[in-house]
Parts: sequence; C-alpha cells; structure tokens
Amino acid sequence: MKISLVTIVLTVACVVSGQIGWNYYQVPSFPYSVELADGFRKEDNSCFRELKATSQRLREATVDIGIIKGKLNALEKKSLRLAVQMVGNQVWSTAKFDETSQQSKEMSYRLEDTKAMVLNLIVYVKEMLANKMEDSNGIDIGRMPSSCTDLALVGHTKSGLYCVMGSKSIETVYCDFTKQMNDSDFQKFLGYVDVKSTPTFFHVQKNASFSFVGVPIPFEIVNANSGRAMNVATGIFTAPRSGTYYFSFAGLAQFQSSSNSADLEIRLFLNDVRIASSYTTKASSWSSTSNDKFNQITLQSTLNLKEGDDVWLEIYSHGIGVSLHDAADWHHTHFTGLLVEEDLV
Repeated sequence: MKISLVTIVLTVACVVSGQIGWNYYQVPSFPYSVELADGFRKEDNSCFRELKATSQRLREATVDIGIIKGKLNALEKKSLRLAVQMVGNQVWSTAKFDETSQQSKEMSYRLEDTKAMVLNLIVYVKEMLANKMEDSNGIDIGRMPSSCTDLALVGHTKSGLYCVMGSKSIETVYCDFTKQMNDSDFQKFLGYVDVKSTPTFFHVQKNASFSFVGVPIPFEIVNANSGRAMNVATGIFTAPRSGTYYFSFAGLAQFQSSSNSADLEIRLFLNDVRIASSYTTKASSWSSTSNDKFNQITLQSTLNLKEGDDVWLEIYSHGIGVSLHDAADWHHTHFTGLLVEEDLV
C-alpha cells in the first residue's frame, strides 16, 4: 500500500513543531506507532488524523507483506521439492539408460552367439544329408533319367511328379515308388514339357514392291526377331536349334492392266531345296482395259530343322508386268516363323 508524500511531510512537520513526540525506547506493538505530546488535542489536529490514517495503511501493508512472504516461502519450498524431484528423475533416467545400454550389448552378444549356432547347425545338416546320400542305394547311371526306373536307380524314393528326358523333349511322369518296377502303375505318362533353350520367333514385312526372280526375298521392317535368327537384309532364316518350326507367308500380287501373261509363283526353300510353292493368276473376268488388279498369295509350312539349316522365300516366276506389290504405308507382305518344339538331344 502506498503512503502519500503529503502525509509524510505533515508528520515530519508535526514532530518538528513539537506537537508529536517519538518514543524511541518503548517497544510498541506496531513498528511505526507514535505518541502525542502533552496537552495536544487529537480531535483538533489535522496532522494527527493524517498520521493515524497513515499508520493504518502501514499496518495493512505489513499484513500484505506477510502474506506475500508466506506465499514466497511456500513457493520456495515447492520449487525446492520440484528441483529435488527433477534431480531424482535425472539420476533415474541416467541409471535406466545405462541399464538399457548394457542390456543392448548383452542382446548383441546373444545374437552373435545365435548366429554362430545357426551356421554350425546348417553345416551339421548338410553333413547329415551328404552322409545320407552316400549311405543310400543310389547309383550314377551316367545320363539324364528317362523313366521312373532311372529315378529309382539314382536314389529317389518319394512318389510324385517328375520330369524325365523323352526321345526328343522333356516329359512329365508320375512315379509311384510304393509299387514294384514291373507294376503297370509304377509309372504314368502325363505329357510333354515345353522347354526351349533359346526362344525363337520373327515377323518381318516389306515396304516396297519386289519382282526379282531366283533370289531370296529381302525385308525392310522388323516387328519381332527373338533369337535374331532372321536376317532381314538377305531374307534368310537360320535355325539356331534343332526342332520343329512353323513358317507363314502372305503377299499381294499386282497385275498391270497392259499385262497379257498373268501369273506369280512363290517358293519356300530349305538349303536350296524347294519345300513348298504358292501360285496365283490374273482372273479371266478382268477386262484388259481395266486398271491394275491385285490378288492375294499365301504359303504355310511346318518343318523339322537341324541347327544351322537355312530357310527363305523366292519368286520362282512371274508374267510381264506382274510383281509382289507393297508400299511404305501399306505393308501387304508378311513373313513369320517360330520354334514350336526344340529337340533336346
């Protein structure tokens, strides 16, 4: 609580003038109590009234200060408790961290030990399997197994599906090793397995007309050439593996309106030997004065090839003004081929 400057000045003035006297030796109940001089009338003196009011305000201020001091003391005690608690938490956290770190190290050591145990177990199992195989009655037949009997000879004892070597391809069989080898149910043939060591197929086209006779027909456009067995520049396909291949040709013969003879023959060759031919002619109903006419020509063949065999197409003959028609934006001429089944011998 604030004490006005006017009050303090009036109090001092009253003391100086002798109207109010201080008692320095008496222990008052209030630290700022004052005594009146002899013969002084309290009710008639304005200084006394002001001093009394000031004394009251000082008492109130003292009470407030005591309350604040009590609160400060309580706050100090609470802060001290919090500090002690924080220090305790810090000590606990440090101890817990050290404990966790130690546990992590121990876990790492255990993992290393477990890893070593697993590796030793793997080695042990491999040795057991090797010993078991050595102790079995299996023998080396010196070739790929071609039957359930061969599988039994090399040591197989569990019934199930197996792949064996057939005459030219892989075959799937079911072996029932609970039966005798001479039992009809000992082996059951299920089918062939399509195995290709090198996938081979191609699709090529022309973008210009062609009329040369007796030479392989070249191609300019490659849509597919897996295995790169087709040489588009020469028009010759070379078999990369022995097996069964399928070939297909389709083209468009062009007959000029002024042409008197109207025929076109395409032949398929295997190593200079004619394998197949396709022939087309000009229709008799076409007028000689009409525009150029066109007719389709196709050829298909399935061949058993040996590795290194060459296959190509030729125009064997054609009439005057007749050609294998094509253009950059049309692509009428198609030649395709693929390996159907490889001979695994």
